[in-house]
Amino acid sequence: MTKKVLDRRTVLRGLLATGAAVTIPLPLLEIMLNESGTALAQPKTPVSPLYVTWFFGNGTLPGRWKPARTGSGSAWELSPQLQPLAEHKSHLTVISGLENKLVVSGFEHPSGSAGATTGAPLNGNAVRAPSIDQVVANVISEGAPYRSLEVGVTPATPNGPQDSLHTVSHKGPSSRNNPEFDPKAVFNRLFMGGTPAPSDDGAEQAAKLANVRKSVLDSVLQDGASLQQRLGAADRQRVEQHLDSIRAIERRLETTTSGGGTPSACSSPTAPTAGKDSQSEAPPQVNTAMVELSALALACERTRVLSFMFSLPAAHVYYRHLAQDMNDDFHDTICHGDAGDQASQPRVDKGVIYTMRCLNEFLTKLKSTPHGSSNLLDNTLVFVTSDTAWGKVHTKAEWPVLLAGKAGGRLRGDEHHNFPGDNLSKALLTTAQLMGSKATEFGVDAGRVTSPLAGIQV
Repeated sequence: MTKKVLDRRTVLRGLLATGAAVTIPLPLLEIMLNESGTALAQPKTPVSPLYVTWFFGNGTLPGRWKPARTGSGSAWELSPQLQPLAEHKSHLTVISGLENKLVVSGFEHPSGSAGATTGAPLNGNAVRAPSIDQVVANVISEGAPYRSLEVGVTPATPNGPQDSLHTVSHKGPSSRNNPEFDPKAVFNRLFMGGTPAPSDDGAEQAAKLANVRKSVLDSVLQDGASLQQRLGAADRQRVEQHLDSIRAIERRLETTTSGGGTPSACSSPTAPTAGKDSQSEAPPQVNTAMVELSALALACERTRVLSFMFSLPAAHVYYRHLAQDMNDDFHDTICHGDAGDQASQPRVDKGVIYTMRCLNEFLTKLKSTPHGSSNLLDNTLVFVTSDTAWGKVHTKAEWPVLLAGKAGGRLRGDEHHNFPGDNLSKALLTTAQLMGSKATEFGVDAGRVTSPLAGIQV
């Protein structure tokens, strides 16, 4: 009997009352697997790993970031600043001892960010080379609706005009991919093809919407019902969970209702912008929204390459929601102004631990999202780094680098490797090779390397 198959790029389609077309991508289903009948329960996955750059500004406290011991399993323990990631220890590969050879005095954050993501020095205010996410995109993004997706939690602005301060994703020299900080805009881009709300007769459009009262998901139910008839029990359950997840995001992104009970978005032809961080706080609710949207984008392979900018290099962010004593500029006042050494700046420590809690939420969502034979965290490489090592005096040694996930079995996880004084660009070359690149060198000038870090790849 011929096995039923479904094209990997299948989407559910619908039409909103406004006339806007809607598509809902699907997760990887059993019916999409190859003709040999490989089941989801079997260990081999039919897809190559996905990639994420997860970036946070202003560095760490190296004395509280670096684990005390190297090794694997019980031979090493998480450091205090990595402790929020404890539930994912088996999926972590911590790399310590690296030095960013490209940090330039007076331009520490811009050159640090460029070095950590491109391996190349700045050319004036502009980057000189593509960033690691775009190098990976050249290898794995063919056929994906979006070559890469860039999102951010807080648009808290840094000082300076440099390309490398405003994003960590660059297609090449002076060609940056700016992050989107508005969850509603990301939602529209992923599930409505970026179609903005119509701008003609607002009253007429509002009447249509109020009458039909269809959400994005409602508009595709008919197509979904037809698809369900073709699916087995396991696939039907996956699709239902997938649509429930999108529905939950959609509801959280809705604005409050008006007196008549109709969402206020129905009374305006312009898309609402509620949800974007307007106070430079990197609030938990925005992180949650971006985490969920990012996981959906990867699970549905709307993109295979993502840049998640928790905070920008040298970001003037305020973590005032954490505690009363945190109502100060984290970059200027807390990192640079607070007394202490690399292990004893309590307010810096509090900010970094909050950042790692937000990373933990991302990793938890990846792990709970089915993909291929297991889950997204097993099938993704998350490259975590920053724009400086210790923010107080812009040190370039002990640069924070963390690889999370198993990269489809190419990383063992639960390891800490120490490479004292080695070039940070080796982490970039290692990452590129883990993702399937045939590159044998990476970087420019002092950032150029011709060998990866030993012992990382399975």
